Amino acid sequence: MLFLVLIPVVSAQGVYFKAIEQAHRFADKTSYGGEVNFPDGVARFFELGLGEIIAGTPPAFKPSAGLTKLTETLRASGKPQPADALAEKLNKLLADANPQVAQAIRGGVATMKLEESGVYKASHTALVDSLRKIVEPVILDQLRPSVQQLAQTAGVPDAFDAFVTASAAKLADPKAALSALEDQVVLQVMDNLFTQLAKQERIYRADPLRSTDKLVVATFNTLKQ
Repeated sequence: MLFLVLIPVVSAQGVYFKAIEQAHRFADKTSYGGEVNFPDGVARFFELGLGEIIAGTPPAFKPSAGLTKLTETLRASGKPQPADALAEKLNKLLADANPQVAQAIRGGVATMKLEESGVYKASHTALVDSLRKIVEPVILDQLRPSVQQLAQTAGVPDAFDAFVTASAAKLADPKAALSALEDQVVLQVMDNLFTQLAKQERIYRADPLRSTDKLVVATFNTLKQ
């Protein structure tokens, strides 16, 4: 049985490299005046938001139902070490992947259609929802090579092999299962980042002054008009 499932994605190249300069354009801005440049304000919102989120500790990796079942079986048999070791390595990978996933999300801002702010008044999380639709289909293909390197450094493959051996899991393709596990780490990091960004967007839409950045305040004021 295969307890990990590879998730299909749309192949794309370079999405997250396009907007790094744009996203940092106002990084040293201490005051704001004049007409609001909506695209720059949105880029600033995502840049500040992601920076704040990745400065904290990400949630621990949440194993799939199949992985949890195998872990429980090992614990019941008095052999928790392989499961504990794998969990430790996956949490290390998750923390290491956090900045890379954030960078990919930043880059997606470059492909958002931000010419008209009016289209983003439809919901309390319209900005984040729009960005997620851009990033989510391509992020695995973009980050898989670098995440595999991070996984190797963190010791995930060896811990996974030891876990599979100890649990006697029957995997049709162990390499594919490992790759799927690494993909799950990326998707969980991405989901947490977007969830936290959506919370920030709802807060700033309700009260733009909750932001300490004047450009972000001005940008969200345009969404209230």
